[in-house]
Amino acid sequence: MTEELKLETLKDLIQCQDSPCISIYMSTKAVHKGEFKKLEIEFKNLLQKVEEKLKADWGFKEREINKLLESAFKLASDSDFWQQQKEGLAVFISSESFRVFKLSVDTYDNSHVSYNFNLKQLISEIHDSQEYYLLALSSNYNQLYQVNRNDIEALDLEESPLNIKEFLNLDDEAAEKYQSINTAGGSSVFHGQGAAGDDDNEDLLHYLKEIDRVINTKLKDKKNHLIVAADDSVFSLYKNINSYQGLLDEHLSGNAKQMNNKELREKSWEIIGSHIHDYLEDIKERYMELKSTDKSSADLEKIVEAAHYGKVDTLVLNKLAEKAGVFVEDENEVKLMENTKDYDLYNYAAVETIKNGGSVYSIEKNEMPEENDILAIYRY
Repeated sequence: MTEELKLETLKDLIQCQDSPCISIYMSTKAVHKGEFKKLEIEFKNLLQKVEEKLKADWGFKEREINKLLESAFKLASDSDFWQQQKEGLAVFISSESFRVFKLSVDTYDNSHVSYNFNLKQLISEIHDSQEYYLLALSSNYNQLYQVNRNDIEALDLEESPLNIKEFLNLDDEAAEKYQSINTAGGSSVFHGQGAAGDDDNEDLLHYLKEIDRVINTKLKDKKNHLIVAADDSVFSLYKNINSYQGLLDEHLSGNAKQMNNKELREKSWEIIGSHIHDYLEDIKERYMELKSTDKSSADLEKIVEAAHYGKVDTLVLNKLAEKAGVFVEDENEVKLMENTKDYDLYNYAAVETIKNGGSVYSIEKNEMPEENDILAIYRY
């Protein structure tokens, strides 16, 4: 029932012509407290608001409403569905489609009934829930995970050696010296019989190189960040032989095998969060450089016009901001019609920018430069 969100999905939703187009957003964080019934009630309340809008603004009769919202009513009563939520929920309804997205970023409760879907909050999911990879690494254990802010999933690496013992085909006694690596002043101390030293490091390097080979085969053509959870000295060795372009210089220090998935996700996010949002700093710098020129704007109505004509290269907006109106092409201006023709101008700017090949970032108000609700960088 639920779908994975991709940019192509967003473009598909933009093409909806089956008005009215209904967009419902809802926070589902209550699932973490086991408040499933509360989620059902909140969704039913949002559906009731949609019903009221369909009656008052669109002249729908009860029979027409029941037909249009039939799938949504069924969803509202599906107790299993409400027990399997993430942070937010987005539901899009038209006469021809019913689409549901579980979101990794929190949303604010809202419902829209318009000629097009309202996609502002959905856009934020694409950037804020970006995935990265986490490699738990030691001589006796390795595991690759796919991670985002709220989820972590172990990936299957069939070709990867389980541990250095298997890789070197050692018996238990010979493998003992590899089983306990302690960090001592940044160096690895191998516990075992005889003088270990360079040979041991050479064996460990061969093992790590094999893991690196498998990782690169698995992540071929990927550009996501990779963070390693490992003993400091093991990471130092791996960093020197790594060939995956997305590896971060920082790592999660410690014995990853002793951390549960929740700890791995939370601790790795503390390190990687700022890297995932690097794009915002770059955009802000570009905007500030162009602020006093005609290649940028923070004026909603000017941006709406520019987006309509494909002039906007990059758009950043406060995902909570709303303003009703219509862009009248013949007059090149925004007007308030005070009827069903009005739509959310912020959403319109976002949709037109995406349709014309631009990039859109929907973020929190406190992340916006200079307390603006919208800003654009123009192509020309």
